Amino acid sequence: MPRSARTTGRWAPWAPFLIGTVILLAIAGYAIVASGGDAADREAAPQSAPVSSDIRAMGEELARRDADDPMALGDTDAPVVLIAYSDYNCPFCGRWVREIQPELMHYVDDGQMRIEWREFPYLSDDSTTAARAAHAAGVQGKFWEFHDTYYGEDEKFEGDALKNELDAIADDIGLDKKRFDEDRESGDAAQAVQRDFDEGMGIGVTGTPAFLVNGQPVMGAQPLPVFTQAIDTALDDAKGEK
Repeated sequence: MPRSARTTGRWAPWAPFLIGTVILLAIAGYAIVASGGDAADREAAPQSAPVSSDIRAMGEELARRDADDPMALGDTDAPVVLIAYSDYNCPFCGRWVREIQPELMHYVDDGQMRIEWREFPYLSDDSTTAARAAHAAGVQGKFWEFHDTYYGEDEKFEGDALKNELDAIADDIGLDKKRFDEDRESGDAAQAVQRDFDEGMGIGVTGTPAFLVNGQPVMGAQPLPVFTQAIDTALDDAKGEK
């Protein structure tokens, strides 16, 4: 890992649940990819594990529900919060953004779900650089434009190529370039990215993409039915608790 993370163990009870889910879904996900991912495979996608009330409570506590969060989409009081831990140089994260996220936006538009993005740059220092740049774009209210543009390239950027890509994105989405450069080198950007990373490490995230749907882990770029099932189940649970 390119940098160390300070973990408090606050979410230690979640770690075994996440690790078990990672193993099960990784095996199933490999089978789907190896078979070509056709419709039959998607219908046979792994089912989400049951979620205890304790896990749901931890999931709700992790949801920030901050109206001023530039890295969130959807109503602050949406019954479901999907938290995503991602690395900008992770190809599976990019696949999720391009293929799955658009198919889930109707939940956001209908006020049923909120998406909260977390930076988990574990692959390299370049991943950290990109994550801090995303934060800097968010300072100017352009996080999601940055997010969509970067992940839309389906390419891993490193070194000078990364610097050039960040400059190009800043121009494309209309950022104040001077402010963007200053903000991504700032202590605020470093602290914000570290906060997300520590949070993920604290609950047992070891790779990306990783998701929590009202506390229910969904690990990896799983097929769309896995996400819709998790979201629909969370919506049903939320209705039942009213």
